[in-house]
Amino acid sequence: MKKTTITLLLLAMTTAGMQTAFAQTDSRDYERGWYAGLGGGTSFGQATFRSITESKTHWGAQFGAFGGYQFSRLLSVEALATMGWQKQTSLDCCPFWLATDGEFTFAPVLGKQGNYYRDLEAKTQWMRLGLQANFDVLSLLVKPTCKWSVTLSPQVSAVTTRTKHLATVYEQEFDRQWHLGLGGQAAVGYRVAKNIGVQLYGGITCLTGDRFDNIPKYHHKSNLIYEGGLKLSYHFGKKGKPAPVVEETAAVIEPQPVVEEKPVVEEPAPVVEKVQPVVETAAVVEKKPEVVEAAPADLPVIYFVNNSSRLSADEAAKLDAVAEMMKAQPDVTLSIVGHASNIGSKQYNRKLSQRRANSVKRQLVAKGISAARLRPVTGKGIDRTTADSRQARRVELIINEK
Repeated sequence: MKKTTITLLLLAMTTAGMQTAFAQTDSRDYERGWYAGLGGGTSFGQATFRSITESKTHWGAQFGAFGGYQFSRLLSVEALATMGWQKQTSLDCCPFWLATDGEFTFAPVLGKQGNYYRDLEAKTQWMRLGLQANFDVLSLLVKPTCKWSVTLSPQVSAVTTRTKHLATVYEQEFDRQWHLGLGGQAAVGYRVAKNIGVQLYGGITCLTGDRFDNIPKYHHKSNLIYEGGLKLSYHFGKKGKPAPVVEETAAVIEPQPVVEEKPVVEEPAPVVEKVQPVVETAAVVEKKPEVVEAAPADLPVIYFVNNSSRLSADEAAKLDAVAEMMKAQPDVTLSIVGHASNIGSKQYNRKLSQRRANSVKRQLVAKGISAARLRPVTGKGIDRTTADSRQARRVELIINEK
């Protein structure tokens, strides 16, 4: 019953954490992508026999490899393979005698071979294949640019163990055992470079089934593996960077119509008396008011999804017409005003609305509009005047008065 409860709790924590992480992916501004690494350190065992006893500590060793995917600053999920070994001995409170057939008594039995617990050593080799979710709880308290992390990682794994009993002129090796492992790790990490991270970690795994040291259980019935060490990881980079390159290419192509308009205006000058350029002049004059008068009404409103400052493809496409109008009318300047819904604190939504306004400005600059013509750029925070939250999550474009 306890094991089932622990498993359900781990699954619930992982599911809740993933939902929170996906909700915060855009606002946390963190690199997404694959990563892999190596780790190693020491290990200890605790069953009927222990690596740490009243009289001595037996240091083991472990190493492994891992790889996973970083969904956001808060959450990553990784698979791992680890192997290790350690030595366990009896506690001073266990003055028993163990026969070679596996039975233990308080004294030697005539006709049977065996050893006192105090003379035995249990050497165990183990291998673990696991899956864990990593929650960077420090990311909830610090800026996204902080290089430090404090990670809690629930873990489920399959563990195989094989133990050998040793004593003076005595050795016995037991069959391999399989266990379900439930546990986790805690780690403190630091991003030493853009793609390289280091973590100092410690963990514990509770094994189901028989004691991994193959010693009959009496007073002591734990079945645990402890570990600690250092991890080195390499992150393979960001996701979704090619988009701005496409937009910049479009910005180079679009200025061409502006160059072509100049000869059209200048052509009437040489033929003023002959052709009576009134018709052509009227046509040229009419084109300009069309854009100027329609511009305030036609300036689009840019909408965003909840808790995000990232422009979707459909919303970014709205800015094509705005950029076209500004190129045709070089004396027009815009104010960019961001808004947010009432979900969250005032301080957070003010920053979010500012990031939304900045996103629209960057998009227009990428389309060839000078940043000097796009100001002021402000975030107004929560807008409580709209009919629903979706309409509040927006950026408005306003033509400045000359």
